[in-house]
Amino acid sequence: MRHMRAEHIGVSFQSIHRVKEQLIREITNLERQLEQMRRNDDMIDFSMVQTYKEMIHSRREMLQRLPRD
Repeated sequence: MRHMRAEHIGVSFQSIHRVKEQLIREITNLERQLEQMRRNDDMIDFSMVQTYKEMIHSRREMLQRLPRD
């Protein structure tokens, strides 16, 4: 019985690079929005601040789990 070998397994490095770039853009954008919200609001919505922190954290985790170049 012959073993079949897959030619390509997983995701290409080019698409991983795109995902990394997208995550970095999202993190940067969320950090800017969070900072702007903190500066502009006299009454800070702490639940919204926490939501932004969680979104930033989750994207950083995804970024760290991606394969290295």
